[in-house]
Amino acid sequence: MSNWIIIGLLSLALLYVLVCVFYYVFQERLIFAPRWPVIAGDEILISSDYESLFVDTPNDGRIHTLLIKSNRETSRGCILYFHGNTGNIQRWAPIAEELCSYGFDVMLPDYRTYGQSTGRLTEENLYSDALDLFRYTKSRYPEEKICVYGRSLGSAMASWVSARATPGAVILETPFNNLIEVASHLSRIIPVKFFLKFNFRNDVHLKQLSSPILIFHGTKDKLVPYKLGLKLYESIKDKPNTHMLTIPGGKHNNLNGYPILRARLSEFFDRYF
Repeated sequence: MSNWIIIGLLSLALLYVLVCVFYYVFQERLIFAPRWPVIAGDEILISSDYESLFVDTPNDGRIHTLLIKSNRETSRGCILYFHGNTGNIQRWAPIAEELCSYGFDVMLPDYRTYGQSTGRLTEENLYSDALDLFRYTKSRYPEEKICVYGRSLGSAMASWVSARATPGAVILETPFNNLIEVASHLSRIIPVKFFLKFNFRNDVHLKQLSSPILIFHGTKDKLVPYKLGLKLYESIKDKPNTHMLTIPGGKHNNLNGYPILRARLSEFFDRYF
């Protein structure tokens, strides 16, 4: 084998190692994308009344949260909404506000490092924050009137906290079975399972769940493939009151535009609240 071939192979090997090191070092920035930081005093662009709150959590966490009010004199309860990985509550407030149309108030927290929330990002801290946020919500609403809602990345916090409480119901939008398989799908040549710091094992946590659950996912989702949402459902489908809605052609960020989803959410809320 010529020296040039050996040099070429060594260069490729070195490049591969450098790419793996890059993914390991910067994985937090690849998983969490808290763009558009909220500046104190910036307006939240929603028409509903809301409270801006801070919840102090263990390990130096300070979580900024909005409580968006429904237009009913008496709400049906509260939806604790764990949002996706991109953007903070300035982006998510109008999306979460749509759920007020079903008669619920919505508790919308930001994760650590997002917006005005502070603290070190670890899987354990995110779970601990989620539990404290559930306890705070429970201090204002009966537990059976709380719906825990997790969208995409937020399905991890929703799954974990719901397995340790008894909310009235749980809704997961475009969820995954675990983050290892999502990362493997997005980075196929990188052995992510060997160095991923965040595993988010929804497939393990949901097996401990006793509350009614609705999972919905679009078949054309390129970020979190439909097969991973289906795999999550398959792992728990034998549990009572477990439902899944498949939306043909639905993508990762457009499911709220499908009338079939609104109809199914109304049916689900009417059944369990």
